[in-house]
Amino acid sequence: MKKRTPWQIQRAVIFALLMRELKTRFGTHWTGVVWLLGTPLAQVGVLVGFNTFLRGRLHEGLYPYAVFLMVALMPFRLCTGLWSQLMNAAKANQGLFNYRQVVPMDAFISRAILELVLNVLIFILSMLILARMGLPYTVPEHPLYLFVVWAVYFFFGVGMGLLLAGLSGPMPRIGTLVSLTSMPLYMLSGVVFVFHAPTPESNALLLLNPLMHLVECGREAYLAGYRLDQGINLAYPSLWALTLCFLGMGICRIRRQELAAGE
Repeated sequence: MKKRTPWQIQRAVIFALLMRELKTRFGTHWTGVVWLLGTPLAQVGVLVGFNTFLRGRLHEGLYPYAVFLMVALMPFRLCTGLWSQLMNAAKANQGLFNYRQVVPMDAFISRAILELVLNVLIFILSMLILARMGLPYTVPEHPLYLFVVWAVYFFFGVGMGLLLAGLSGPMPRIGTLVSLTSMPLYMLSGVVFVFHAPTPESNALLLLNPLMHLVECGREAYLAGYRLDQGINLAYPSLWALTLCFLGMGICRIRRQELAAGE
């Protein structure tokens, strides 16, 4: 029998875990796929209706509100989905770690790949639907810049997910804390609308949130003529993403045996 290289073994393991995750996520019925696509579209529909009811308009500045919202919502969902999925990845695949070829990092990689592919596909399909409805600005103005912004979102989510996975053993309540902070973070990051601080002091506090920088940079990359407020840049969240990835990989490396044992 031909001996396989470590890379070939890991690739086969990740592919098998991907197939397992797909089956778990969607089941064996087509309704799982419909639900996956319908959830963000329904969320956009509710928020558009809510914005129209409260503010009496379907636009945010020059842009259709549905496009303005989707450009920020989908990568933000990718980021938060990554850290919630990776936080529980080791526990969900614990029984597979009895095989010596399977390690916790394989479970993290497979879930991260699946989350990225699904969110990109949903984003593209959603924009195609909005374009079919006749809405403008459904094509990115700066595709390469948008790719970089999504990459920072991805690594930010991966780093946070690995960090939470490593800390969930000694701090079992950390998942509850993350759930409680998700909605305030969603609002303060300017996903639903651009958040304008009433004073320079509060604006300085808002600028400490790296996700707000990513949301605004994503809109600048996608929407023609969109201008960033002073202080917004991509370097700050990129530094956060890099730091979180190093910390997350470090703590998962230190606690690899506990993660495999489900502790």
